[in-house]
Amino acid sequence: MAIHNTPEERQIVKILEKLASAETERTAWIDQIHTAGMSEELAEQIHQYLTAPGEGDTGMANRALVAVEYAKMIRRWRLALGAKKFR
Repeated sequence: MAIHNTPEERQIVKILEKLASAETERTAWIDQIHTAGMSEELAEQIHQYLTAPGEGDTGMANRALVAVEYAKMIRRWRLALGAKKFR
């Protein structure tokens, strides 16, 4: 069942679409965000992929830029998630 994604989750999807490699993983992550929303486990899995050294990866500079943007959006997502608890 599809859920209503938060603005932070939509921004994370846009960041993931910038990745040049990992087409199957990327689409699986985006589908999971669209169907079940973002989770801490998924955030950690994506972070591990972005920070792992790629063997023969020509888009490493792209991955580094995406990793920085991703980290910023994850912080915003966690802040928004925590703010909902205090409303």
